[in-house]
Amino acid sequence: MCGICGYADYSEEIKSDAIISHMNSKLKMRGPDSQNLYIDRNIAFGHSRLSIIDVELGHQPMTKYINGSEYTIIYNGELYNTDELRKTLSSKGYDFFSHCDTEVVLTAYAEYKEDCVKKFNGIFAFAIYDKQNNSTFLCRDHLGIKPLFYSLIHKKNSQLFIFASEIKAILANPNISPILDKQGLMELFGLGPAHSPGFTYFKNILEIKAGHYALFTEKGLSIKKYWDLETKLVNDTEEEAISKIHYLVENATKRQLVSDVGICSMLSGGIDSSILTAIAKSQLKNLETFSIDFTGNENNFVSNQYQLTRDSEYVEIMKNFLDTKHTNIFFDNTILYMLLENSLIARDMPGMADIDSSMYAFCRSISDHGFKVCLSGECSDEIFGGYPWFYRDHLVNHDGFPWALSGNIRKNIIKKGVLKDNELSDYVDFRYTDTLKNVKKLDGEELFNSKFRDINYLTVKWFMNTLVERTDRMSMANSLEVRVPYADYRIFEYVYNLPAKMKLGIKDDLGVPIEKYLLRKAFETYLPSKIINRKKSPFPKTYDPNYLKLVESEVLQVINNPKSKISELVDIEYVRELISSEGKNLTENWFGQLMTYPQTLAFLLQIEKWLDIYSINIELH
Repeated sequence: MCGICGYADYSEEIKSDAIISHMNSKLKMRGPDSQNLYIDRNIAFGHSRLSIIDVELGHQPMTKYINGSEYTIIYNGELYNTDELRKTLSSKGYDFFSHCDTEVVLTAYAEYKEDCVKKFNGIFAFAIYDKQNNSTFLCRDHLGIKPLFYSLIHKKNSQLFIFASEIKAILANPNISPILDKQGLMELFGLGPAHSPGFTYFKNILEIKAGHYALFTEKGLSIKKYWDLETKLVNDTEEEAISKIHYLVENATKRQLVSDVGICSMLSGGIDSSILTAIAKSQLKNLETFSIDFTGNENNFVSNQYQLTRDSEYVEIMKNFLDTKHTNIFFDNTILYMLLENSLIARDMPGMADIDSSMYAFCRSISDHGFKVCLSGECSDEIFGGYPWFYRDHLVNHDGFPWALSGNIRKNIIKKGVLKDNELSDYVDFRYTDTLKNVKKLDGEELFNSKFRDINYLTVKWFMNTLVERTDRMSMANSLEVRVPYADYRIFEYVYNLPAKMKLGIKDDLGVPIEKYLLRKAFETYLPSKIINRKKSPFPKTYDPNYLKLVESEVLQVINNPKSKISELVDIEYVRELISSEGKNLTENWFGQLMTYPQTLAFLLQIEKWLDIYSINIELH
């Protein structure tokens, strides 16, 4: 993986590399192996490379002369159907000087133009400069695994277009100021750590949405959707579905094992990572695996409805079953506290607090072990039905985002007078209903199936996006590429349209839902029964009271400091009462299964650090 950045300004010729060089420097951790620039007339590109495929010949920006035209690409990602596409293009007369996927993407654009995106299977974000037409084409992968942000500045007779893999690179352009406006505030407190697809918490810094491409010319910017989850009727039997799922998951995983450097796997002992690791082990005999735990959790862990057991017992089962070279990485809880700032900077926005910093620490350790590429079981729960809101009645029937039933807390935590009555809830409701406008219904389908599809779509577009943002930023901040085979768009297209009861293993109206039933059935002979039957367990987190004490202490320092920036936004007395009640006022999780009282406080800490470190101007009126 890599980092890309660039800008286009048709009002003047770009003669200096100072701005693009500064932007590119902010992406060095995404690509520590080499940093290069390209400037031509009105276009400036920057690329920071993490060398994975064709280390010798895959340098970027890559320029290629095709049929009398000149094209230059900067690319972040991996294409998993490279060989097939190269063969197709070769049959059309195209020559290749490398075996990297970057050249295949560039050549495909020369042949198919915008329709090239319909040929790709992978995770990617890229920009291609067409010199003959003086235009820039940008694209983001189907499910938005790779990031692509942009800003459009209106000038007197033209527009300045700025883009990058990360927001920090856009902010390095002197034409952009870090501003939190009212919409950003409502995104932050009403939806955070999620954000609306296409938006960020920064004013005038947006993102190319998943499954979209953009074209910037002298006429301006145009953006189009090329892919989405579409409602279709599928009449496959359960047996047929199980067989197809087994094939798709196995095929996706094997495709993603292509690399010129070593590959390892994250192994939690859950069904998702265990399946991927088992497939990878069948192809890579010396596979190394890694798991994460926290010092003291053997004594501090408290079983709850979301996390019944620790991972350690199940990791032991899988490492012995597969005979992998395994490393169990333990972290002291003070590290999670200390890395709250690092993880904030990696994400460029307040995130999931220590859920982010633990992933940051995990990825840093894997990278320190000498790996550049790692497999992860992310993106399975979102499509196979692994979360409680897919089957628990009060969540299924909740009229809103089912992972954020904390509307009252979110409203009350904002300082009185900052927003009008109901302004926050109205904004959140709008984002919820606006998303669901994209979900089509089948004629005559039962209500449960229809509601399940709504939740499925919301989860993919919102909840999954928050998690893959976390994984991309935390891993790339440590120069580690994390591949997510379950995020193969073919899996999502197929499973999305299977009947809800089939996905949950409900044989009749009295049946008990089974999380990820079809995935379990598809690999029930592949893994030990104890793994196949294990209830879903989320990413491990700390239960150490010392971590909470550290967070509470710093939050109190912040709210007692009259110069703190967050005091302009939050109700200080409400936060003080929350702490004095030891979190008992927090009757629902702030976000999902993992962001409970300690993470809510740490989220507030990250907001204060964000406002300060990024020198954010607050403009609410």
